[in-house]
Amino acid sequence: MPSRTQRIRRLLPAAIIASATALALTGCEPGVLAPSESPSPSASSSPTATPSPSATTPVESPEPTPAPTGSALPTTPPVAGDVPCSQVYTADQLYAFNPNFAPSSDAGTLPGAIADIVDAGGTVCAYQHVTGGDRLVVGVLQQPDGFQAPAFETVGDLGVATAPSGGTIVSVASQYFTSEQDAREVLDQVLANLG
Repeated sequence: MPSRTQRIRRLLPAAIIASATALALTGCEPGVLAPSESPSPSASSSPTATPSPSATTPVESPEPTPAPTGSALPTTPPVAGDVPCSQVYTADQLYAFNPNFAPSSDAGTLPGAIADIVDAGGTVCAYQHVTGGDRLVVGVLQQPDGFQAPAFETVGDLGVATAPSGGTIVSVASQYFTSEQDAREVLDQVLANLG
């Protein structure tokens, strides 16, 4: 009586050959194990001729279209005022602030000092998160003539920071600002843009 080890040694080559044969045969017809989406040829289908260009049919080559030159990027006008938003806060600065923000023509309810800037004739630009409700609102007032606002205030869920520089006052508001320091970079960028 053969031992267990001898039986395994005798059956192992047969098992390997059977496995290799089965594996090789699965490659003979595509889609046996996992059917493909393309129809498989059947005995009833007949080949069809593909039309080829004839000598009488002129071959038209597509004309190249010129690349656009010097076109301006789409912009959103300010919510209020006359200074273009692209001068107030550039697209690169907005991307650095948050790449998911885009200009918006809807500022919603204007918070604190920004509402006062509109009342005084200033410019307001609004930006909104493309998939959420987070906002960035920037207000600019040039020649403020006695305009006063707190350096930082909280209005609802928005932090509003205001900074004067020369003859300009800038106010910025966002859910991301919990202190004047949080808003400092945006304030400085806007003030630098307006020179």
